[in-house]
Amino acid sequence: MNHNAEYVLGRARFPTLALTAWLFIFVLWSAQAAEITVPRLEMASRGAATDGEFALSSLISADIALTGGYKYAFLLGFNLDAPDIGVSSLNNQPILTFRIAKATAQDLFGLPLELSYFLGSADNFCSGDEFSSRFGLSPIGTDFRGFFYFPEGIKNMPTWRYDGIYGVRGTGFSLGFTKWDSFVPMLYLYQDFSSFDLSSEKKLYSGDLRLLFSHGLLNLETFGGISLNSSMDTSVRLGFMIHLAAGNGAEFFAQGGVPGWTKGEEFGIDNVFFLIEPRLHFGLFGIYITFFYHPAEYIHIPTGEQGMADINVKFQYGNADSGVSGGIEVGGNLNTHDSTDFVLRLSPFISFISGGLRWDTKILVKPLDYDSPEKMFELFIGIRTGF
Repeated sequence: MNHNAEYVLGRARFPTLALTAWLFIFVLWSAQAAEITVPRLEMASRGAATDGEFALSSLISADIALTGGYKYAFLLGFNLDAPDIGVSSLNNQPILTFRIAKATAQDLFGLPLELSYFLGSADNFCSGDEFSSRFGLSPIGTDFRGFFYFPEGIKNMPTWRYDGIYGVRGTGFSLGFTKWDSFVPMLYLYQDFSSFDLSSEKKLYSGDLRLLFSHGLLNLETFGGISLNSSMDTSVRLGFMIHLAAGNGAEFFAQGGVPGWTKGEEFGIDNVFFLIEPRLHFGLFGIYITFFYHPAEYIHIPTGEQGMADINVKFQYGNADSGVSGGIEVGGNLNTHDSTDFVLRLSPFISFISGGLRWDTKILVKPLDYDSPEKMFELFIGIRTGF
């Protein structure tokens, strides 16, 4: 594993968790005058054959929120990854990842301003998640992300997964102008965790302008940003997200943009992040068609996935939010630079909600790997807070 990349992405092992410990102490001390909630909780496991043995890899991701009236809020989040937990406790090396600490003051100085101070992995741009918390919408983002679709992460780093076009990672501030109910502009200024050159000790400073719009059936988000280091090397990024509920059971969701391009480098299609997902609903029956083109760079780090693309078709019956849903997914990934590199996936799944938690189970079958039967099947089980 690239240890520079591990540091850049902000991962912390158990012996170096002083900051997280102090944050927990702060949370407990503040709890006397605040309400504690868990707005997000996810626990997932994957069972697959590794080196001839069946192994489970797992993760837990949770946010703890403190609120005091409507004026302020504090958010603390962490991840726990436990690879090979099903093989032997000697092989299991849990990794606790400090994810985010974020304090927010609303109606600053009696003005329609929202000021946040954050440490760690803050907001993800163009994921769609912000529309649920800010505008009260049902989830509009794609399900084609996270542990169930990218269990090994990017470059075999489990905590580094695609989630939106770009994510703020570092220490800094965001300022939102909340005068309008349907339109929120936001400005981010921060020092990044990472640098263009992973072997460099140069600091990286970043700024982003983000715009969110929600009105009726249309939801839009766009952003643009720039990063530079102490040698004035410059990287730029931009992107957009659109969600349109066209009526009659039809929806359209898309993300597109450039997660990062460093000045002086050649620009091409591999710099682009692109996901398109039309959705159709006929009563309890639904079809979701997803096409995702991987970028060569994501959150300042080269992904090594130039030319990689995924296509996934999900046939679903039922509604997990009100009962039980299930179906099958048919998909695959290919390298557009090498058409012979193709993986086919069949994935029966079932989901239901009980006790405020959503349960998801999926069996992944790779029929083209028949020459290695032990690698043909994978099992996924996940629990998350229901929305």
